[in-house]
Amino acid sequence: MVHVAVLLKPYLDLVLSGKKTVECRLTRQARDPFENIEPDERIYFKQSAGPFAATALVEHVICEGDLTPRRVGEIKRDYNELICGDAAFWNWKRDSRFCTLIWLKDVQPTDNGPQIRPLQGVAWLTLDDEPAWRRVERSRSDSLLSSNQSFSIEVTPGNLRNNSLYVSKALDWFPKWALGGRNKKETAKLMTLILHDGPTVQTDIVAPRNLLRTRVWGTWFKRHGVKRGDRVVFTPVDEVTYSVGLARDGRNSGRRT
Repeated sequence: MVHVAVLLKPYLDLVLSGKKTVECRLTRQARDPFENIEPDERIYFKQSAGPFAATALVEHVICEGDLTPRRVGEIKRDYNELICGDAAFWNWKRDSRFCTLIWLKDVQPTDNGPQIRPLQGVAWLTLDDEPAWRRVERSRSDSLLSSNQSFSIEVTPGNLRNNSLYVSKALDWFPKWALGGRNKKETAKLMTLILHDGPTVQTDIVAPRNLLRTRVWGTWFKRHGVKRGDRVVFTPVDEVTYSVGLARDGRNSGRRT
């Protein structure tokens, strides 16, 4: 699942600063995300009546029902240092019956998010996640990828064998400041890659070898059944962040469900 959470700007700022590490949803009815969110699912945080501002992965979840005002007060006492709710929030929520506490990890700023219907007062939206392949399969041709400000890198047998991704043919698409040296002591400024279904990693480019320094590719390729000739698709989110998905080589389409 993918989730869209609406927050007031002060709370968004606290999430981005790292001070607010738990998102708390208190409701009188059993509404999303109550018992409908799991670790490692992604949340996009949208400012109330404003744009998307942050994204994070779920680290841990606690759901509790049949609350009383006394129990709400205990939740405030035990967790508000992480929730950062003000007095008005707790006064407003004192008669809630259902609570969802969501620990956040890998918080990143973003002005991008899922295409959603007008929320019309809805404060939380849960969406069915698209598989990585279907998510970018509509952008198969290089011309389509370019029109979407995306670019792709073909996966080679060497990539699969060595858990690597070479960027030689796409080097001009990456910022020059991300070009680092051969070893970690010569690491350049880091880019953030938000891989579909996780994880989110930070990496530069080993310029002498034209490959991304992160070693995340082996497990990610295996998870999605990547084959020779498939493509890794990079879509810029901002100046330092890329959303990373996959596109299938037509020659492999019959070998994957």
